[in-house]
Amino acid sequence: MDTVKYSFLKLFLLGSLLILASPFAVAQCIGVVTAGGGQGFWADVGKGARQAGQELGLAVYVRGAVDESNIAAQRSLINVMIDKGCTGLVLAPNTKERQNDVEILKAQGIPTVFIDRDIGGDRVSVIKTNNFRAGQLAGKEMVKALNGKGQVAVLRSNKNIPTTTSRERGFIKEAINGGLEVTVDYYLGTMIGDARSRAFEIFDSADHIDGVFTPNEVTTMATIAALGTTNDRSLITHIGFDSSDYMVKALQSDQIFGFVVQRPFDMGYQGVYTVHQVMLGNNVDKNIDTNVIFVNKDKLVQTEIKQVLGIN
Repeated sequence: MDTVKYSFLKLFLLGSLLILASPFAVAQCIGVVTAGGGQGFWADVGKGARQAGQELGLAVYVRGAVDESNIAAQRSLINVMIDKGCTGLVLAPNTKERQNDVEILKAQGIPTVFIDRDIGGDRVSVIKTNNFRAGQLAGKEMVKALNGKGQVAVLRSNKNIPTTTSRERGFIKEAINGGLEVTVDYYLGTMIGDARSRAFEIFDSADHIDGVFTPNEVTTMATIAALGTTNDRSLITHIGFDSSDYMVKALQSDQIFGFVVQRPFDMGYQGVYTVHQVMLGNNVDKNIDTNVIFVNKDKLVQTEIKQVLGIN
């Protein structure tokens, strides 16, 4: 009887070791660390990531810093994910310093997928918008709205953020090519309160502005609020970027001309699925481009737009 028990115990332990060694057993927890600078956008990323986790039967933890420029906070959140035992990471890096972190994680057998932006390094895949082209789309819509003539302002976010910088470059190139003149070029910052105050000062002191481009959720919401305190709201064509409930309501009430919308839900969803596939030992696409759409008031009745914006 003892021999039978011992044989069974050996088989049980061997089976346990095989399960632990199986690639299907290692990806039970995936961490998703977002950047700051747009809580509506990152909330949708989180929704997509959690949906993927639910479908895959994985625990997915989503965390993000409030301020995009807070490099130390994001590093701490990565540590939190590792302490939780997560064996895969989906990351929106807010500094090139993250390359070192990703290299260390790789050495520990933890793969990293970048979303929203790419800083190079040992990431296994990048899922993001082509931000330069997205900026060009905003520029084309501005040229069309102003009939190819006028003075525009580019109210930037932060020079150290590659995503918004690419959008700004794309917009400026297309605006100038289309006959517009960029007369105001200013950084608003990453915190909405400061950005709103700076935007108000610009509109209060500028001689003439026909249009304004803002490259993300924070700068867009801040500019909507700042324009609401001026007498020139109806005279300035404002094209923003990303979306939130506040921005949709502003569009419905003609407080903004339109905005370029990304697919944050898809970024989170595909990010979790992609890193999970890597943990299973499967090959994945190195670059996945998510589409963007320009939304104005007239398009709010379209089914696709309603789905992207999450409105009825």
